[in-house]
Amino acid sequence: MATEGTVTGQEDARGTVHFLGHSHLDAAWLWSFEETKRVLGEGCENVLGLLEKHHFTFCQSSAQYYKWLEEEHPGTFEKVRKRVKEGSWEIVGGAWVESDANMPSGEALVRQYLLGKRYFARKFGVDVKVAWYPDSFGFPWTLPQIMRRSGMEFFLTQKLNWNDTVAFPHYFFRWTSPDGSSILAHEMVGAYDERVEEVRILDQLRRLKARHQVEDLLVLFGEGDHGGGVSDEMVQRALGFVRGERPVKGRFAASEDYLKRAAGKLGMAGLPEVKDELYFQFHRGTYTTQARTKRNNRKAECLLEAAEKFATVAHLEGLPYPAGELNEAWERLLLNQFHDVLPGSSVPEVYADSQKDFDWVFATANRLVSESLKAISYQADTSGEGRPILVFNPLSWSRSGLVELPAGALMEGDAVTDCEGQVVASQMVDGGKLIFRADDVPPVGYKEYRAAPAGGKPPKTTLTVEEGKGEVRLENEHLSVAVDRKTGLVKSVTDKDARREALKGPGGVIQIFEDAPVKGRTCVSSRTDAAIFDAWEVFIYQQEGGVRRVELDAPDEVKLVESGPVRARIRTVYRYSQKGREDSLFAQEVVLCAGSPLVEFKLDVDWHAEHRLAKVAFPLAVHGDFTTYEIPYGHITRRNPVSPEATLVERSKYEAPGQKWIDHGSEDGAYGVSLLNDCKYGFDVANDVMRMTLLRSAEYPFRLRAGFGLPPVEGAEGQLTDQGIHEAAYALYPHASGFGEALTARKAYEFNYPLMPLVAESHQGRLPKSMSFVSAHPDNVILTVLKKAEDSDAVVLRLYETSGRAAEAAIRLAWPIEGAASTNLLEGYEREVSTEGGKIAQEVSASEIATVRVDLKRPSRT
Repeated sequence: MATEGTVTGQEDARGTVHFLGHSHLDAAWLWSFEETKRVLGEGCENVLGLLEKHHFTFCQSSAQYYKWLEEEHPGTFEKVRKRVKEGSWEIVGGAWVESDANMPSGEALVRQYLLGKRYFARKFGVDVKVAWYPDSFGFPWTLPQIMRRSGMEFFLTQKLNWNDTVAFPHYFFRWTSPDGSSILAHEMVGAYDERVEEVRILDQLRRLKARHQVEDLLVLFGEGDHGGGVSDEMVQRALGFVRGERPVKGRFAASEDYLKRAAGKLGMAGLPEVKDELYFQFHRGTYTTQARTKRNNRKAECLLEAAEKFATVAHLEGLPYPAGELNEAWERLLLNQFHDVLPGSSVPEVYADSQKDFDWVFATANRLVSESLKAISYQADTSGEGRPILVFNPLSWSRSGLVELPAGALMEGDAVTDCEGQVVASQMVDGGKLIFRADDVPPVGYKEYRAAPAGGKPPKTTLTVEEGKGEVRLENEHLSVAVDRKTGLVKSVTDKDARREALKGPGGVIQIFEDAPVKGRTCVSSRTDAAIFDAWEVFIYQQEGGVRRVELDAPDEVKLVESGPVRARIRTVYRYSQKGREDSLFAQEVVLCAGSPLVEFKLDVDWHAEHRLAKVAFPLAVHGDFTTYEIPYGHITRRNPVSPEATLVERSKYEAPGQKWIDHGSEDGAYGVSLLNDCKYGFDVANDVMRMTLLRSAEYPFRLRAGFGLPPVEGAEGQLTDQGIHEAAYALYPHASGFGEALTARKAYEFNYPLMPLVAESHQGRLPKSMSFVSAHPDNVILTVLKKAEDSDAVVLRLYETSGRAAEAAIRLAWPIEGAASTNLLEGYEREVSTEGGKIAQEVSASEIATVRVDLKRPSRT
């Protein structure tokens, strides 16, 4: 019997080859976005010329590319439209671009399909069904739900063939999300740029048959990027199979046609099922390289969600809805989530262009937020003594937190008072800013505070600072935090609520690892060596002589810079020296605020290292073999990769992707510690030590340009990524119980979505001094989206279940409800939803992403 990968007689290779022309075009990589626009037009014209000569089928993904074609090459665009209509040109993917899938938020992945599929329907009249991720670097467990709820039926990749530890075991499988959503997935046998070589095709057919008893093989042929797509020679070779001149039959086919045929023969029920992430055992450095872009990404995602919410509220209060500007902002963000941009594997020119896009997004979204908050404030009753300060909450539950007012917002001698006129504690900080703690700010709403001449003493807070000989101790009602004066490290975090210590050793340790490329770690299937992918890979475990690490524990200074009553800060400055390089400086602040259960850290870095990787480490007094990580619209639990029980697949996850939080819990689930962050994506947790990767300093991938026939760039050799200024914030959240009961997801949202103050004018208004526009319950449900519907004046809400427990979501709105319906992620109607008692009741299954369209009774206002 033939086994997978063997070459035997011709009779073992019988079957049908389904040929599909393809040009894998990177939106940016070793070249700029502008260069891609040029190459796109040339490549499309080349393919269109070949379609005049031969009958074959070609495919291209990415709505962004078609929009570029429409804008830059309108004549070519019209010819493509004609080919799509006749069926010789297949649109695949459905998304705005072939994005990274690990780092974009859940909502960003939804918008990839919402904006992409709407563009394709509007311009071409097609409903794309094949999700297209041939080159992305791993896929979160929640992606099947996002794809299926966006109308996708199939998922295609070939990237798992690049695994470096264990070969991925399936070519066809049923991939199932935690909520139970499944999609037919195809890990291609070959690559996305085949040359129509008979030996390779016969070998791929044999492997497919040995593994799945399938005799139909999909071959994507063509040369991507600067290769012009397919060539006449490739088409001619494929025609040899179609005409029966080769050992196996051939036909030209669209990917959707091929996958429908495969689904019919295999049947979903008979496929092997994967209930897990598709972790990519390669390119682990992409969670960290180009830290500025990753920070921009997180900040833009959060800001756009907040801008949409308040723009919707303002619209319902009479302001025009800025749909065009919001959509353009999302499009620019989605473009920069392309799988060679956000992961950090492009050249400097790309990141200069990316920064311009993000600058535009920030300016636009901040302006929209400002306009919306002002419009809402004009309707509020802000009358009274002193100047009103409206504190806005973009999240769907009542929350408390720190508010920061700009310098000059208050007159000298003013105090901050709440709605009842009680003075609240406030504090002047750097730059003349003023901070105070706002309590119980209503969900997606506001609460009024006022600045007025102080009429009494501010209340005492629970925050205290004690400076001892060997340590500085910060304490509030929840935590007692001790910082060592000699090292600047956190020597103790006492959880006063649980009456236990959270650390088993010094925490907040900055670790610097040698991270130079080393040959010897290769893909299981292709033997491609990781050493050629400096910007993509983590090399710290391959260094000669073992892991080579320096821990920063001899600071230049340890200084108490704030001592309450609202916030206390200890600032420690470390210096890292590397021969031949300018010193790198790390200024890490340990922060404790009155009333907060978080130990916060603020890090400013001036980074000049070469081939180094920086992590921050927290050894926890919590023993457990598993850690839970936030992923897009969900979470996943991974085993300690060095556990005696760890499989090879689990051991390969020595660097793993996460988003706003990770949580390490005890074996019995009675205690845990969460690590929250505002811009990082790479983590590892082994033997109860939780680490977050901060920075890398790899070489830009200029040397790969030669492989695409591109000229060298003068002065590019040895140029390093990530040099210069960086900032990040993170926090420890010790808690009794598991992460779900402790509401870790909500704490992480609060950490990433700050309260928004607006210094307003005093006037009468019809809205009260404290107001919620939208709220969602229970605690394991988070409402992430409040927006105007794409095709009507209805309002769209999106929420997801955060802890793996089904719930009946109760959503309340400030406006009278006419009716509500559950929809898919593209806002397509599914079923009516109860609105009895003025409350939307939406059943949400465990780990489900739910969308509701609400029709409101719109009162006329004079």
